[in-house]
Amino acid sequence: MADALRSQLEAGPRDSLLDVILNRVQKAGKAVLVTRIVYVARMLQRHNTMDAVKGQLSRIVEKNSQDGEITGFLLVYPLCYIHVIEGKTPQLMAVLRDVQSQGSDLRLSETRIISSCEDVPARYFSAWYAAYMPSVSNVEAMDPLDAFGAVKSASDINGFLRKAGPELTSPNDSDTRRKLNTVESSFEDVPAQELVLSLTPTEDAPTLAEYLDIFDSPVNVDLESEQVWPMPPPLKY
Repeated sequence: MADALRSQLEAGPRDSLLDVILNRVQKAGKAVLVTRIVYVARMLQRHNTMDAVKGQLSRIVEKNSQDGEITGFLLVYPLCYIHVIEGKTPQLMAVLRDVQSQGSDLRLSETRIISSCEDVPARYFSAWYAAYMPSVSNVEAMDPLDAFGAVKSASDINGFLRKAGPELTSPNDSDTRRKLNTVESSFEDVPAQELVLSLTPTEDAPTLAEYLDIFDSPVNVDLESEQVWPMPPPLKY
């Protein structure tokens, strides 16, 4: 045992998990790790167009993006919206912090992070797009989904986004603009407003504040040994 420990010490420090991951990323030729976050939001008032929501969120995205580094898609319904953003993790966290701090201006009632993935193989979207999805439904709110229903609905939304992304080739492309103006007839499996409204109150997905508290706050761990007095003596090898 002592010989094995001595051999490890003489060999120098071993690679950490982060070292291994970064080494793999470098070998894969990746210069930037791209993160994708999808969240849904319920609004306090009905919107007949996307203009107000798009205007506020586009300013937040532009503020935290350089040269179009943040890509994604905003799909606005009368009472809620789906927003997927792709880019460097610090940029996306900054977007979410601004959305949280400007929640009252955005007239948000509830938000839920339904998908978060770091180091995605590729982006879904080539730029940041926005579209409006009208709904004739009079439903103002939905009961929260159980865990199974929440996972299935979140998967349905991610599946829709994965298929919609390649269809949007460029903001200046006429066919892309046509599809954005006719979302329901241009894309398959467009989520209904009721599906989004059923995700916003579910407790099986973190709120925006909870997500930021977990993933964008300093780690503060209290070790059990630090709560004991007198402190235990250091281990001797």
